[in-house]
Amino acid sequence: MIDTHCHLNIEPLLGRVDEILEHAAEQGVERFMVIGIDIPTSEIAVRLAEEHPQIYASVGIHPNDCAKAPDNWQNHIVDLLDNERVLAVGETGLDYYWDDAPPDLQKIFFRDHLDMALATGKPAVIHNRDANDDVLQQVLEHGNTKGVFHCWPAGWDMAKPLIEKGYHISFTGTVTFKNNKTVQDVAARMPLERLMLETDSPFLTPAPHRGKRPNEPKYLPHIAEKVAELRDIDVDEVVKTTTASAESFFGLNAFNQ
Repeated sequence: MIDTHCHLNIEPLLGRVDEILEHAAEQGVERFMVIGIDIPTSEIAVRLAEEHPQIYASVGIHPNDCAKAPDNWQNHIVDLLDNERVLAVGETGLDYYWDDAPPDLQKIFFRDHLDMALATGKPAVIHNRDANDDVLQQVLEHGNTKGVFHCWPAGWDMAKPLIEKGYHISFTGTVTFKNNKTVQDVAARMPLERLMLETDSPFLTPAPHRGKRPNEPKYLPHIAEKVAELRDIDVDEVVKTTTASAESFFGLNAFNQ
């Protein structure tokens, strides 16, 4: 299995990377996309990817970190994107839950990341919290067609046009939460080949370990099991299809571990 979105580049996971990788492998989770949220964590993600053959990196500025980014942030990200171990752009997007950065500034950063994704051919990793309408507008109006909405938060009415444009949708432990029917409906209805799995570690630990911190990639099988339950299919089919999707989406087949 592939954990397509985790933050082994931040504490409390950063100091335990070898142990976390070992525990994940015992549960069948063997490859990891480590996602940057600012310049320092993007650089750490690249370093981890260079040190561990099973780790790959995505680099970018999280919407909550836009206001703190240096003026030359784009130069830093573009330089990191030249590294062959960097397979995606982001985490980018919009977050209106927190007020760490003005919406207009977030939109500028989001468009810049989508521009980078389009220019490099690397997919965008997109964050959306309480910003459905603006995120949808930004994506549908932009020329980029390759990206993944991580930690999917919305309903089918938003998922459908994004899937039609070519985007993927990724599910975290929130899909296992008992009353999260809206997200579960999307996981049940969408094309399985466009669905990916992630833990978003160290956040959002899935049931039956909900509330346990920190979350780790070793819990990814619980998310696969829930998706299989929602779709009434065998978990092996979920694992096989989502793994193949992630390999194709990120270009992982170009690497020999």
